[in-house]
Amino acid sequence: MSAPGSGRNAGGAGESDLPPDPAMSGSAATPVTRALAAPAEHRPEWHRLVRFGAVSAVVTPTTLLILWMLHGGVGRPAWQANLLAVSAGAVPAYLLNRYWVWGRSGRNRLWGEVVPFWAITLVGAAASTVAVDAAGARWDSTGLLVLVNLGTYGVLWLVKFAFLDRVLWPARRASSGARTRRAAGAVGG
Repeated sequence: MSAPGSGRNAGGAGESDLPPDPAMSGSAATPVTRALAAPAEHRPEWHRLVRFGAVSAVVTPTTLLILWMLHGGVGRPAWQANLLAVSAGAVPAYLLNRYWVWGRSGRNRLWGEVVPFWAITLVGAAASTVAVDAAGARWDSTGLLVLVNLGTYGVLWLVKFAFLDRVLWPARRASSGARTRRAAGAVGG
């Protein structure tokens, strides 16, 4: 028998008197604790969406700072500054999304990952530029241009997430046999 609080009970080696981790138990686990405990490839879509949003919250101000420095500081034309800023922001966005949001590891595939990611980023930059330019030609309101820009990026943000989640880095699905075994274990256990 061991002393109280020693991390062991009288039951034997390795058994803890600490309460069981709720993320690891079946019925006591909440969806949130199960999601946080799951390996990255098995996390629910909303978890990846929240992390994708966090990446955007880091990358967007960085991209805007680069845009401001290139256009306001160096004097590059707006379209060049925007293209360079978006391209520069694509590097940390790709790395954070690949490794942190979708939990991928191993070698980066140039044509299978890097080029498609950069291409969808440039398509988003082009669409935003076209929308803002069209709105600027029609209305003379900076506030409206900002709203058009945010609205365009909001729609594109969801499209980009769907592309990354469904096409570029789809979640690895368990085989039907593994799902059946897990379901049987949850019912019988």
